Amino acid sequence: MKKFLLLSIFAIFVIADVFPQAIYNSGKIELTLRTYGRIRIGMVDNLGAAVRQLDRGSLLYYMLDTNVYDYLEDTDDIMAPDTVDNPTWGDVELISRVNSNYVPKAPALEEEIHMYGWANKGYGIVKFTVKSLEAASYQGRFGMEMIPMVEGAYGNEIMTYDPAKQLFSFYKDHYFGLKILDRNIASAHNFEWYEGYQVDTTLARFMTDGNFSNYHWAGLDGGTAIFGTTPITTNPGDSVVMYIAVAVGVDSVEMNANMDEATTKFVTNILAETPVASITDYKMYQNYPNPFNPSTMITFDIPKSGNVNLSVYDLLGNKVAELVNGHYEAGRQNVVFDAAKLSSGVYFYTLRSGATTITNKMILSK
Repeated sequence: MKKFLLLSIFAIFVIADVFPQAIYNSGKIELTLRTYGRIRIGMVDNLGAAVRQLDRGSLLYYMLDTNVYDYLEDTDDIMAPDTVDNPTWGDVELISRVNSNYVPKAPALEEEIHMYGWANKGYGIVKFTVKSLEAASYQGRFGMEMIPMVEGAYGNEIMTYDPAKQLFSFYKDHYFGLKILDRNIASAHNFEWYEGYQVDTTLARFMTDGNFSNYHWAGLDGGTAIFGTTPITTNPGDSVVMYIAVAVGVDSVEMNANMDEATTKFVTNILAETPVASITDYKMYQNYPNPFNPSTMITFDIPKSGNVNLSVYDLLGNKVAELVNGHYEAGRQNVVFDAAKLSSGVYFYTLRSGATTITNKMILSK
């Protein structure tokens, strides 16, 4: 059923939520997977009721400055949200599948969403898989559109983005966070919601302009957040993946502790088990933990064997450590960086292999 029909039904039955959805209440966080690939997050109170914190999070996928896949214009359901009988990960797994057939235009793709939850935990992890149905390769980018509804109401929320952690935070009295786990962020924006920003050219600008709007105090209409990743080689018939973590807390300390636990779970259970055959791009993940003292782990992917160099630089461009320099086979590598002899500050780590160069930032805090 197309979205305009559902919206018409909703307008008539305003007191009911007519959209199919799969829900998991962990006792701390409520994870909801809705039609058209939408996720919704709530924080569970002492009585077991969930108060909404994120009204909608939905995937964006960039192809060109005039072609961005998004929930509002492009998404149609293939498989309604459901609960997996035997979860592949977590205590509960929610799943749905959508495609871009609603208004057929580039990029043609299929999207599959998995939400993983754990009992009595204040976090969840979401996996987005995009399969290209295009006839030719292109440089795509993952992104998301986020509509916060902190404390169950739009407006007056404080919105921040921490580039070092790739973490969006939304808060009034309580905190909600969303962190990108396995992609490098090229642009991140927090801004006041306004009518008409959802057109492809505007979404593309928010995803690719290289700017970071790290703070916004929303007005009465509430805010919107959008990010875009670095380019991803998107081949016909291939699938690319992005993981995010979501977490809630009564304060910043609790939310960040929940987010750190989710990140650790991802690093130890997903990054360590990714098969070589699924690695199709050079990629370097945000070091973890970050900020760190005195050691941190750097993870990177190489899709084919070759010479690899991984070095660390200070703000002046001086090389302070060379962590890798030699021949590596294709696969995922983990390298521990011990900065015990360095002073606190901002450092950059750069991966070079063949014609590829990737640089990320990290913070040493002693």
